[in-house]
Amino acid sequence: MKVVIITGGTGGIGKATAEKFAESGEWKVVVTGREDLDVTNSESVESFFSKFDQIDCLINCAGIFGNKTLFEYDLESINKVIAVNEIGTYLCTQAVLSIMTSGSIVNISSVAGQVGSGSDPIYAASKGAILAFTKSMAKALAPKIRVNCVAPGVTDTGLLDARKWTDIAFDVDQTPLGKMASPADIANAIYFLASEQSGHITGATIDINGGVLMR
Repeated sequence: MKVVIITGGTGGIGKATAEKFAESGEWKVVVTGREDLDVTNSESVESFFSKFDQIDCLINCAGIFGNKTLFEYDLESINKVIAVNEIGTYLCTQAVLSIMTSGSIVNISSVAGQVGSGSDPIYAASKGAILAFTKSMAKALAPKIRVNCVAPGVTDTGLLDARKWTDIAFDVDQTPLGKMASPADIANAIYFLASEQSGHITGATIDINGGVLMR
């Protein structure tokens, strides 16, 4: 049986993704929360991944919002967002490569990383970095390991309640499909990128934003 690690897998998109993998019956699903794995700490990451002798897929789903405009951020809060969203993805990817010899890595970006966010620019910047990292790793790890990304738009998770949705790009009324995504919508795309159905796809980003960004 194949093994998938899902960081940040205890709620929202991560939880829906874990359920999707489990439903298939083809995967052993390992889910981490903050109590299991501190993705911002290299020792925690190394210790966690050292427990495995097989990993076939890594889903870098751990992430946080800053919920601040640029003028509301201080250095501590900037570093916290970057540490979880960027450095956590880098460290987990680095660690899994000591185990994974073939398979798939799926990263989680955001439409904010593609079009920007005036209401949370540091979050948007951190998610933009994931887009570049995905392409870089896709080139570095081919042909044995595929690396792809999903970029959700407004998604109906618990985190949404804390957000300041002031940007028109994130306004549901401006979304052509007229609704938020469900966590399952995102999980379906993640599962596709992890599966052999996407066997000739790497370095790609799937947009799941209801038409906010069309390209």
